[in-house]
Amino acid sequence: MSKETAGGSEVMSSARLSQFQDEVTKLKLKGGGANPERTGTAWGVGLGIVGAIIVVVSWLSAKGASTGTQLTAEIAALIGVLVGLVGVALWVRNSLTRYLRYWLIRLIYEDREQTERLIAAIEKLAEK
Repeated sequence: MSKETAGGSEVMSSARLSQFQDEVTKLKLKGGGANPERTGTAWGVGLGIVGAIIVVVSWLSAKGASTGTQLTAEIAALIGVLVGLVGVALWVRNSLTRYLRYWLIRLIYEDREQTERLIAAIEKLAEK
């Protein structure tokens, strides 16, 4: 692992990186049945598909129908669009949650490392 990035700032040291990885491992994050993000993502995809099906069925039922039936089909299509939008929003929210959680943990550890370096520099100046 290099000591500097393209911007010139130091990256996490190997000791600090191993500590970070150990802490993430200690969190005991479970994938599978106990993963609410995965369940929410599946619900979002399902609602999106159900919304699209409602819109298509409503559109097909409105073709060549009477005015009353067309109005009912338009209302059903609007409900389908709303269900689809809720599904997309749910999918986006749950897809990003786990990814952003990882970056938040990483940011916290990098900030701690920077604070430790700052304290060490201040102590070094105080000794002089």
